[in-house]
Formats: sequence, structure tokens, C-alpha cells
Amino acid sequence: MGISCFPKLVLAHFFLLFIEHVHSLSSDESFALLDLKAYISPPESQNVLANNWTTATSVCNWIGVICGGQPMRVIALDLSSLGIDGTLPPIADMVNRLPHLKELYLSRNQLYGQIPSSFFNYRRLEVLSLSSNNLTGNIPINLGNLTILKHLDLSSNNLEGHIPSSIGNCTSLEILNFRQNYLEGALPSKIGLVFPHLLELQLRENEFQGTIPSSIFNASKLTLLDLADNSFTGPIPMTIGYLKNLHKLDLGHNQFSSESHTPESSFINALTYNRQLRRIVLSGNPLDTMLPMSIRNLSSSLEYLELTDCKLKGIIPTEVGSLSSLISLKLGNNALTGVIPDTIGCLKNLQSLQLQDNKLNGSIPYDLCLLRNLFELFLGGNELSGAIPECLGNLAALKNLSLSSNRLTSTIPSSLWGLLDILAINLSSNSLQGSISSENINLYHLIEFDLSNNQVVGYIPYSIEALKNLAYLSLAGNRLRGPIPQDLGLSVALEFLDLSHNNLSGVIPESMEALLYLRYFNVSFNELEGEIPSGASFANFTAQSYLMNKALCGAAQLQVQKCPYSRTGKRSRKSSLLLTMILLPVIASISILLLIYRVKKHWLSLIYRVIKHWLSLIYRVIKHCLEKKDPLLITNRTILYREIELATDGFSERNLLGTGGFCFVYKGTMKEEKNVAIKVFNLHLERAMRSFQIESELLTKVHHPNLVKLMNSCCDGDFRALVLEYMPNGTLDKWLYTHNYSLNFQQRLDIMIEVASAISYLHSKHIIHCDLKPSNVLLDEDMVARVSDFSIAQLLDEGRAAVQTRTLATIGYMAPEYGSSGLVSEKADVYSFGILLMETFTGKKPTDDIFNAEMNLWNWICESLPHGVDKLFDATLLQSDQEDTAAKTRCIKSIMKVAWICTAESFSERKTMTEVECKLHRIKSRLQRDTGLIECEEMQRELYPRISFHELKLATDGFSERNLLDTGESSFVYKGTLKDKCVVAIKKFDLQKRGLESFEAHSKVLLGIRHRNVVKILKRCSEVRFKALVLEYMPNGPLQNCLHSGMNFLNFRQRLDIMINVASALSYLHFMHVIHGNLNPTNVLLDKDMVARISGFSFGRCLDKDAAATKTTSIASTYGYMAPELASTGTVSEKSDVYSFGILLMETFTGIRPEEEMNWRSRFFFFQQLTELSPSILSLIHCCTAELPDERKTMTEIESLLVRFKEQFF
Repeated sequence: MGISCFPKLVLAHFFLLFIEHVHSLSSDESFALLDLKAYISPPESQNVLANNWTTATSVCNWIGVICGGQPMRVIALDLSSLGIDGTLPPIADMVNRLPHLKELYLSRNQLYGQIPSSFFNYRRLEVLSLSSNNLTGNIPINLGNLTILKHLDLSSNNLEGHIPSSIGNCTSLEILNFRQNYLEGALPSKIGLVFPHLLELQLRENEFQGTIPSSIFNASKLTLLDLADNSFTGPIPMTIGYLKNLHKLDLGHNQFSSESHTPESSFINALTYNRQLRRIVLSGNPLDTMLPMSIRNLSSSLEYLELTDCKLKGIIPTEVGSLSSLISLKLGNNALTGVIPDTIGCLKNLQSLQLQDNKLNGSIPYDLCLLRNLFELFLGGNELSGAIPECLGNLAALKNLSLSSNRLTSTIPSSLWGLLDILAINLSSNSLQGSISSENINLYHLIEFDLSNNQVVGYIPYSIEALKNLAYLSLAGNRLRGPIPQDLGLSVALEFLDLSHNNLSGVIPESMEALLYLRYFNVSFNELEGEIPSGASFANFTAQSYLMNKALCGAAQLQVQKCPYSRTGKRSRKSSLLLTMILLPVIASISILLLIYRVKKHWLSLIYRVIKHWLSLIYRVIKHCLEKKDPLLITNRTILYREIELATDGFSERNLLGTGGFCFVYKGTMKEEKNVAIKVFNLHLERAMRSFQIESELLTKVHHPNLVKLMNSCCDGDFRALVLEYMPNGTLDKWLYTHNYSLNFQQRLDIMIEVASAISYLHSKHIIHCDLKPSNVLLDEDMVARVSDFSIAQLLDEGRAAVQTRTLATIGYMAPEYGSSGLVSEKADVYSFGILLMETFTGKKPTDDIFNAEMNLWNWICESLPHGVDKLFDATLLQSDQEDTAAKTRCIKSIMKVAWICTAESFSERKTMTEVECKLHRIKSRLQRDTGLIECEEMQRELYPRISFHELKLATDGFSERNLLDTGESSFVYKGTLKDKCVVAIKKFDLQKRGLESFEAHSKVLLGIRHRNVVKILKRCSEVRFKALVLEYMPNGPLQNCLHSGMNFLNFRQRLDIMINVASALSYLHFMHVIHGNLNPTNVLLDKDMVARISGFSFGRCLDKDAAATKTTSIASTYGYMAPELASTGTVSEKSDVYSFGILLMETFTGIRPEEEMNWRSRFFFFQQLTELSPSILSLIHCCTAELPDERKTMTEIESLLVRFKEQFF
């Protein structure tokens, strides 16, 4: 028995030794990890490590820690997405105490500063991921110490300089990702030779230059090669074919060329050896080559082939039909000739076909009708002829069809009216004949229909009123006859309507006054007669809308004959009818009260509140009708010369703001003490009248936060004037060159981004500004830029890229082709923007005395830049700590590169304004990651981007309860007084209750947001254990108090103004792709003037530009205000905010909280049938709170409707 026990004793002894050994190893490593925890996860933080990394459990069970081997050791550490805020050196020191660590992940945190060289002394490391942080400086030269490194990801940081040559020692690399940095220079010449195992190489969105090293094609295992958005040059080598395992090739938006202009030796031939390719993106490179027949030999698994804007020539080979897996084929904006191959019909999986803006001829092949998955078909801007295939109506998935600017004939296929889900049809500028189908048009989703400049005859069908979502309708330039359908007024979404240059007769239907969104209207060159409507949007249209209709009559400013009769009598009867319609339901509702009371007694309180508001409105209606002679029917009338004379104090010189080529601009004060800018045109000067007509027409068509708004106009006899928004901070020119005026770095960058956004918008509407310069950039009270002066602007016809003009713009800002030949295009605006960009950051005018024929602004910058940016730019721009100065220096260099692209001598080499805007946004986001949250608001002429915990503690008297204004789920709001006696609101975040997430949401969402109805972040405190924001103080508190506490009674007009303020803020936020996410009365604050400001962005979200919605797993919206789709599926979109706004609108005008009754919404609508408060308000509420998001209006539309409603009553 003793002998039999011996083996068991030995085994037990070894087991105890093993346990002791494991315990000691785990303890050694746990001490290192606990020290790391103390640095990255302080006690007050919300970091998940705080409660998980404890001695109570084994190291190998800690979150993010992976153990392996025998004995067990820490071999991997994943600390991604933990909100770690700090520098790398301390982390590197602690990680070096984990001797067996092979993988380290620190991506998606808030790490900043430089990468310490000690990080690369750890020779066992196989995976290192530091992506999506704020790291700066150069990549350490001892990177090559990591000789067994397989995966290196430094993407989405602010790293600069060159790739160190020592990287050649990392011969085991499989994944190398440096995308989205500021790295520059040429790639290492032996990059492919030293990385035989490389699978992925991602270098996009940097500043690399030079050619692709031929050695890269020796990395035969490469599956992904992404070099897009750099400045690479030279030919794409034929040796690219050596990469036989390549799945994705993206070389887009560089300056690559082809080694040969003949298809036989094209680099595309070389790609036929890459049998695994699924995506080829080469767009935006001047390849200047032809598509070879060997295209058929490209990978059978190829799904995306994108060669837009590549200067391709020759024909599209029929062999393209062999690419059976193709989903997207984009060959637009090239010089391709010949016919569209029938074989494209073999691409059964094709969803997007873009062949626009080429020189293709022949007919549209019927084989395209076989593409049943086709989502978009762009064939515009070619030389196609013949008929539109009837079978296109079989493409049920089609959403966008553009056949414009071709030579198509025959009739419009009736089958097109069967595309039930189509959104846009553009058949303009062809030679189409026949008539528009009189059958039922069932295109309920159609938004845009353009049939202009064809030879269509017959009548406008009455069934067109069924297009309820139609926003753009152009039938101009045809041979249509007969009346304008009365029911066209039912197409309530219309914004653009052009019926000019036809043979239409009869009257302009008065029912069209119901088109509240109409921004452009043109019926010129027809045979119309009768009185021109004057209500709603028609009050904004000028004589340009009605030219050459000899039987029309109306107001003198429309340059038509005076009507022999007046609608005054009709309007009086309408007023009486309107009063009757309002009063009768109220009387009826009072009569029915007893019946309702007897049925359900507890409804009485609800009825009382609603009736109270209704009666208040009726009183106002009667008062207005008696005192102001029917103002309900006067909307947006043009003002008289006498009113402008009074507003400007007799055109006094002290009110003169500036002069232009055709006009004088005065400051004026209209009724209610509202300041405006009045642009008076000098009709004695040639082209002054034309300038007035152009500017008034264009300003009524455009709507953008960064364009100056037209408020009214005056056409009184020989006097012409425009009434515009007043910009209290004057022009950019003043802030650049006037003593005692200065702009900080962030302000200048914001202004240029806003100008880029405005010009990009204009170009999307085919409008060219033509005179962009500092004096035409105005600044509002919040220093937000507004582009102005459209007096020489040009409107491009659809399909035309340029136009010639004899009107010259300002010297120094004109593009070369504009000045030499009068050729105006969108690229002329891009050139002017480039000059403006350089001027804004250098403070040097292009016409400065130091410049001459040999030395211009750009040459001066190029010569000065090597000597340091401090010699080139205003020294005040770089005054900051060393880290911020370095970041701004990098930023300035990037900005100047954008300016260089804009001012290229050849207009074809310049980027579009959309691309320029994107580049500037990217530069700004990098600057903000570099320097933290940089605000550009001034308080007491000082900039406060950061503030310390100690200062906030003093400001709030130690966060005293008597200064507590409000509490939320994860924050406390205190009233505070700063050292300069400025009263502010301080939002302190509770890091134990989702406070960190809320703090980051505020910071991210409000970054770059500047709007008068959004609460501003003035300062930011981001310390390891304390997070707070300093906000504007709102003395009148939240709307909640005014509605429900009895502290501040709001009259009807105040409530309407508040809701317009809120709508304006949401409209702007949605334009900036921001969703509020939690709109309710507590998040609407009121300043000293009772102006509303939206706050409470704890659950706000930034959408990608191409995304319409996003998903959330944490339902954060307030009960009662939450959209149905958010509650049921977690889907968050702009329409979620619209729903919340609708509920808020109901609450504001009824005083009823949504949570007071479970089915309050249905009961509210029952009572509105009895009481008829206001059809406009009620209709809006219905539209906002529709069950389906697609049935809700946009916030821009809602804002416009509320403004119209206000104009009618006040």
C-alpha cells in the first residue's frame, strides 16, 4: 500500500509546485497591469477596468487580457475603445514589464503626444494597433527593432514626416496601415522586397508623393492595396499584374498616368493576371488611355470597376459584358466614344451604371432592360439618338434615371409611368415628341421630373396632381398648350416649377398659392392672361417669372398691365368666410361640452385647456382683421420706396455700409426695430437693372445657412432695392485688414469651410457666383460666414459646363480663362476660392504692391514657406503652446496645398468645391484631434478653449447647492461666475453614471456647430477625474418652466417664435448631419430676450454624410417624445427629431404634457376636429408625428411653414 501511494504523492508534489509557479507569475504580471490600471482608469472614472481588474480574480480572467502558453502568461492585451486619455510613455514602461506580450491593441482611445521610441524596444511584439487616437510627431526610427512584427496599425492619427527606413527590418509584416495621417515623401524603394508576407497595405489620405516603387509588386501575397487620396505621380507600372492575390486596388484621386496611350499596352492588360480582384478604383487620375479588349480577362469575381474622371478615350469594349459579377460600373466624365455595347445587358448583377458626360452615340440598347437589379442609370451628357426603349419601364428597382442632354427622339414611353419606386427622371435637352401621358400617373415617390427643352406637345395632364412628393418640375421649352391644371396646387411639395417657353393659355390658378415651399416659378413666354396671384410664395417672384405674357395683369413691379378689377372684394368675402369657419366650430364645441362631460367627466380638464388656447387665437384673428385690414391675406408684399427712405433716414451717409459696381448698401431699421441691409441699385448705370433681376431671382431660389437671405424687395417706379439680412460683423475684408479687428486660427478655418459649403451648394444648383472675394463674405453676429452679392452670377443650363460672359469680376480673383476669354464655369469659382483661402491665412491681397508679373501670391508663399510659417503668416495665428503651434503649422501647410489645387492654371486640374470642402473638413478634424476642443467664440475679447477644475470650483462656490440649476441622468448644471464677472452655466458630468459618454457626445456633436439657436460651448474642462462644459447662461430657464410651472406665461406669438427658433436650430443641425436625439421642453432654454436655444446633446449623434439613419442599443429619448421606430427598432434618424418636434409643438400650444394621458395624441386630434385652432399648425403636427418616418416632413420644410404662418398673422 505504501508503494502504491508513492506515485500519488509525487504527482501531488509536482502539482503544488506548478500551482505555486503559476501563482507567482500571475502576481508579477498583475502588479504591472494594476499599475497600468491606475494610470488609464482612475478611481472616479467609468472605465470598465475599474471594477474588473482586481486581485479578487485571476489576471487571465480580466477584461482585455488574454493568456496562453505553459505555464500561462499574458500574451495579448486589448484596451481598445476604453476612452483612455493620456500619453504613451507611461503605458510603454508598464507594458515592457509583460515579458511574453505578443499583441497590444490601444485603438479608438484619446491618446495624444508622440510615440515613444521605447515602444519599439519590445522585440517580442507581433501585433501593435494604435489607430484612431490623437498621436503626433514622427514615427520613431527604431521601429525596425520589432523584427517579428506582423500587424502594425497607426491609422487615423496626426503622424507626420517620412516612413523610417528601418521599417525594412520588419520582414514578417502582414498588415501595414498608415491611412489618414500627414505622412509625406516617397515610399521606401525596397518596400516590396523586404515584406514578402505583406497582405494589406493601406496608405490612403496622406501626403505621399513620387511614384509607386516597382518593388511593391514583389509582395506577391498582397490582397489589399489602397493608396488613394495622396499626390502620387507617374505611370501605373505594368508589373502590377504580379500581385495575383489582390482583392482590392484603390489608387483613386492621385496624379497617376498610363505608361501608354494604346490599349494593347495598357496597365489594365496587366490587371488581367489578378484573378482574385473584386474592386478596382482608379477615379480622379489623368490616365489618358483606352479601355482594352482584354478587359474581358479581368477577374470573374470583379464587383466594382470605377474609372470616373480619368480622361479615358476610345470605345467601351464589348468584352465588358464578360464581367458577370459586376455590381457597379462607373465610367462617367471621360471622352469615350462609340456606342453603348449590347453586352452590358449580360451583367445581371449590375446595380449602378454611370456613363454620363462622355461622347457616346448610337441608340440606347434594349439589352439594358435585362438589368433587373439596376438602381441608377446615368447616360446624360452624351450624343445618344433614337427612341427611349419602352422596356425601361420593366426595371422595377430603378430609382434614378438620367438621359438628359442627348439627341433622343420619339415619344416618352408610357411604361416609365409604371416605375412606382423611382425618385428622379431627367429627360431634358433632347428632341422628344408626343405628349405627356394622360393616364393615371402613379409615381408617388417621384421627387424630380425634368422634361425641359424638348418638343413635347399637348396638355399638362391633370393627373400630375397625384405626385404628392414632387419637388422639382420643369416642362420649359416645349410646345405645351392649354391651361395650367387647377389641381397642380395639390402638389404641395413643389419647390421648383418652370413652365416657360410653351404655348400655355388661360389663367395662373389661384389654387397654386397653396404651394408654400415654392422657391422658383417661371411661366414666361406663354399666352397666359388674368391676374397674377399674390399670396404665399407668389409675393416673392419678380417680373422675370412672367415675361412675354401680354394678357397678364397685376402689381406694377411685375412689369405687367394693371388689372381692370381687384380681388379686394373677393378677399373681404374670404375673410368673412374664414372668420365664420373659425367661429362656428368653436361655438359648436362649446355646445357639445355638456355631452362630452356626461360621457367622460375626466376629459373636461383637457377640453378646457384646448378651448382656452383656441379662444385666445380667435381673439387675435378678429383683432388683426379689424385693426390691420385683413392681414391674413397679405403675405410677403413688396415694400415701397417711402418705407425704405424712412428706414435709412433718407439714405443718410451715416447708414451707408458700402458701395458696389451697381449699388449702394445701407443699414436700415424696419418696423419692430429690426435691422436690415438695403441694397439700392443705381439704374443710371448700365447693367444695374439686369443685376437686380439676376440677384433677386437667384436669392429666391437658394436656401443655405451660409448664403445671405433675401427678406423683401422694392420695385417702385424707377426704384429698385433688395432688403437683405443685416450682418452686424461686416465683411471678411474688414476683419482681415482693419486695425483692432482680428480673427484667430479656428475662426479663419471655420469661415473658409462655411464659404466652401455655400459655393458647393450653389454649384449643385448650377449657379456660378463669379465674384468671390473678402468683401463679398459677410459675418453675422456669431461670426458665421454668409456669401453675398450675386449681381454678376451666372445660371448654367442643364448639361452645360461653362458659359461666356463679357462682365468681368474683380482683378486678382479671376481665373485665367475668365480673364482671357470670358469663360465662366464652376472651376472659375474654385480658383477664386483658392485665392481667398491664401489671402485669409496670409493677410496678403493678391493685388498687393509686392506682387508683379513675375511674383504672385502663390509664388510668394512657395518661396517663403521653406523659411518657416512664422515668416509667412500672421504671428498671432500661431500664438499658443508648443504642441498647438506644431499642429497649426501642419494645418497651414495642408491648407496651402488645398489652395494650390484650387488655383491650378488649367481648370481641368482643379478639384470641385465639394471635394475642396471635404478636404477642409478633414484638416479641421485633424486640428481638433491635435489640440483638443478649440472654440472660436470670444468672451470679453479673450478665447477660452480650456478651463481648469480649480477655476470651475471657484466659479460655483464649490459647486454649492444654491447655484444648482438642474440635474439630469448623468450631469448637474450649476450657475457660475467666472473671474471676469461673466455669468455662465457649468455642466458637470457624473462619471459614475454614463457621464463620460455624455461628455464625449456633447463635445463631438457640437464641434463646429455655430447657430444662434443652439447653446454654445464656451469652455471645456477635461481632466482625468473631472469632465465639465462651460455653456452660455440662459436667464429665463427651460421652456418646461414657462409651460407648466406658471413662472412665466407665454402669449401666442411668443410660443410661435420659440417653435420657429427650435425648428431653425434642428434644420441647421440636420444640414450638418447631426441628430439631437432627445428633444423635449427641458432641453429648450430661453435667453434674456426669450429666444430659444436647444441644449442637452447627451444622446446626440453625428451621421455619416451618405447615411440616412443609424442604430442604437441604448434608448435614450424621453418617454412621450420618442419616435415609434426608435422605441421599436432603435433606428435614429433626422425624422426621429421631427417626431419629437411635433410632440413639442402640440405641448407648446396646448399646455398638455404627452405623459398625462396614454393616448393623448389621438384625443388631441379628436378635440382639434371640434375646435379648429389653426389648420396650419394642426397640419404641421400631423405631418411631424406620422407613424412612418417617410411620411414626415423635413425640418427645413417645417421651419418654412411656421415662418409663413407667422407672416400671415403678424
